[in-house]
Amino acid sequence: MTDRNTDIASLKARLAKAGLTSDDLAWFDSLEWRDANVPPPAPDQVEPYKRREAALNADIAHLGLLERSSTLQSKLAAAFGARLADLRDRADGDDD
Repeated sequence: MTDRNTDIASLKARLAKAGLTSDDLAWFDSLEWRDANVPPPAPDQVEPYKRREAALNADIAHLGLLERSSTLQSKLAAAFGARLADLRDRADGDDD
């Protein structure tokens, strides 16, 4: 079992190589890298959310389905996707 701080440091390095900015990484730090802490996006934050979600998914694209599902990246990406879907639903008048 690896240390969470080491895992996050390695993930940050890979995401930076993939094009995420220091502001993106600081934003993840502010969430403590926890999917439950991903807030709903403001309408002007849709593109950064999509970009971050894409970077997380790209980082684990080489993994098999079972491996991928248990990663921090997949949990964060799923939270991004859910928050974006919630925003779309609100815009469409669907509060469910």
